[in-house]
Amino acid sequence: MAEAQVDEVTVDQYCQPCSEKNKNSVADKFCVTCKEFQCEDCINGHDDYAYMKNHTIVSIAEGQTHVSSTECDDVDVNRYRCAKHNKRLKFYCQQDDACVCSTCAITSHRNCTHIADIQNMDGRGGCDKLKNELVAAINSTNQVTELLDEADSRLSDDIRALSDKLKDMKARVIQIFDDFTDEILTHASVYSKSTKDDLAKKKVKCETQIQSMKKTVRTLDSIMSTGTPAEQFITERRMLDDVHNAVKDATSIHEELSRIDIHCLFDDQVKKFKSKLESEFNSESFNISYYLSNPSKLEFVRSIELKATSDNLEEPMYTGLSFLPDNRLVAVDNQNSKCLIYDVNLNVKNSYKLPYYPRCVAAVSNDEIVVTSSGNYTLDFLNVSKTNKLTVKRTCEMNAKYYSISMMNNENFVVSTVDHIKPFRIVSMSGDETEFNIKTSSKKYPLGTNYCTFICGREIIVQTDTGEDKIYIYNIESGENVMVKDELVKSPCGVAVGLYDHVFVCSMRTNCIVEITPGGRVLSSHQVDMTYPRYIAISKDKKLLAVFNAATGARKLSLYKIA
Repeated sequence: MAEAQVDEVTVDQYCQPCSEKNKNSVADKFCVTCKEFQCEDCINGHDDYAYMKNHTIVSIAEGQTHVSSTECDDVDVNRYRCAKHNKRLKFYCQQDDACVCSTCAITSHRNCTHIADIQNMDGRGGCDKLKNELVAAINSTNQVTELLDEADSRLSDDIRALSDKLKDMKARVIQIFDDFTDEILTHASVYSKSTKDDLAKKKVKCETQIQSMKKTVRTLDSIMSTGTPAEQFITERRMLDDVHNAVKDATSIHEELSRIDIHCLFDDQVKKFKSKLESEFNSESFNISYYLSNPSKLEFVRSIELKATSDNLEEPMYTGLSFLPDNRLVAVDNQNSKCLIYDVNLNVKNSYKLPYYPRCVAAVSNDEIVVTSSGNYTLDFLNVSKTNKLTVKRTCEMNAKYYSISMMNNENFVVSTVDHIKPFRIVSMSGDETEFNIKTSSKKYPLGTNYCTFICGREIIVQTDTGEDKIYIYNIESGENVMVKDELVKSPCGVAVGLYDHVFVCSMRTNCIVEITPGGRVLSSHQVDMTYPRYIAISKDKKLLAVFNAATGARKLSLYKIA
């Protein structure tokens, strides 16, 4: 990239690309080709991409000669003049909230008692507030475009999956199924095209709004960088309504488009086919139905502090949490060898002393739970009565040590392993242990570094690797897997499945709960009222979330509503 030198830097500038990301970074250079002031990191991007290597980079001072308050395309010089008298705006009438010229001050505002000289006003703070509102609206609308892209991609995937299912049926009844396949795929193609067109129109609407708001942001950046305080104040007053209207429009777009509902039925075609092969394909279903939603919201309900007492000689350490279907919460205390039952207000209803150090717990049914242990190679099944009485029903001997445990289906569990060549395994209700037929890492995980859960209906296992700050998502049907590594994910531990099959992961070193999609896209992080959140559970109706932390001397059990 060619660089020209000008020694003097006259006015501080902010990096425009960073500004669009709601970051205030001081600019180091100006790119004449991009027409942007940029910080060192953004300027260095010119060396990474071939198509940017020929851009002309100059100093801030020279950049200001390219972009001034009167030359910038995004700045309307008439903004500083009276629309009625075409004179420079010089006064601000506080009573009427209006910037006025000298003629207006005499003719229309002579009776107003609070008129100030604009030269004594400073609008930078107001401009900065407007800019931040726009940047937040841009980010929100960008999220909608991501959802629209995901809807488009998922629709294509589901249409392809539908085709595969039809081909499988075709193998059973070749001749009849040939006609049926053509009819179904034609219908699906028509629906796919119309739906994609609709998604594209919505995306264009979002992008148009984004470009409009970005232009206004650039205007505010330019005014804040090169305009006088008076010009900044006038800009803030003149643009206030426009910005608020833009933010209102962006909010309206977000509310209108941020949830995508795709629903395609093939009932007529299926009825024709079933009339020919009713007994063969009576249980087949042909539909596409799902939601792409916004990130969830966590609303704090209450929390309790957990300390050593006369009943608990050690500071409690809950290494497993699980909700019963009636929303009673089961917790296992590794330090005090206990299993406890809490009501929805986090009142202890009962506790049961175990003869070993428990590790994790999962609710099996309305009246049964299963517990893994630290030292024993066992699974214990306990009965939970309506009056919260706990009794051991049976014990299954295991061949390996297991940590976390979650329901896979009515007959099997998914368990994470300790010091085993496979990170997770299948354990049946009767205690049979089997491997998944998928490729995984052969890494042996020490105690407390490997957690997993299962997304029922999707045949997906989610595993967290605490030591390497990674989350793995395995599809046991296709054999495909996704690895998630993100700045929000540091020392991931406990994991649970919430609304829309979103995955909630405790991120200990960022003191938050990270929410990701089943496909591995990080949606958001939720701050919680504790440090080092480690273990998590979500109720069967997906409306409650319980979390426990591992901070010595400050341990808590907290409850949140999921909205």
